[in-house]
Amino acid sequence: MIKNFIFDVDRTLIDSYKPELETLKEALFIVTKKTYSDEIMSKLTILTTDEFFKKLGIEKNSDTMNDINHYWGVLLQKRRIHLFDGIKQMLVSLKKKGFFWGIATSRTKEELNELDELLENIDLFDIVITSDKVNHPKPNPESINIIIDKFSLKREETIYIGDSQSDAIAAKNAFVYFGFANWENKNAISEYDYLFEQPEDIDKLYQASKKL
Repeated sequence: MIKNFIFDVDRTLIDSYKPELETLKEALFIVTKKTYSDEIMSKLTILTTDEFFKKLGIEKNSDTMNDINHYWGVLLQKRRIHLFDGIKQMLVSLKKKGFFWGIATSRTKEELNELDELLENIDLFDIVITSDKVNHPKPNPESINIIIDKFSLKREETIYIGDSQSDAIAAKNAFVYFGFANWENKNAISEYDYLFEQPEDIDKLYQASKKL
């Protein structure tokens, strides 16, 4: 029976993809005067923030990077990023049943703190591991392993739920189940242990596990 649930954040818990992509493209154009296609941006958004900008040839601590972050932050402040419909209800329902909840995300702590609606519900989670707390971000399984080791979780009772190939690889290398959150990134992954078409399907997983 699965008792331990660890979540990715973007496109899994929060509906961040479109607003963040659009505002980042705006900020990049303001600073660099370059336009990037949605296809290129989509391929890069599975990376950590540092890896993303490195691929674009932008140095981490450069003036260009600082300017991009400034304009991106200003633009994002005008667009509140929400939890997906059904996420809070699912979390509250299963939390009452005593399950373990964790987060392992490619966001840094600073980036996570920008998500007001997630922070309003952060106390539902037992631990949050951001990318600046690990030496090797996803797809390396370090963030998942830290959670498992800290709380002595059984891997055969643990599932990592995410939306990308990077998440799937991290789960596989951590020897835990992988659940594909298919409500945003439709049919992007073909290999998974569990497919969740909507957040309430995770509650159904508990009901199915309970019968085993």
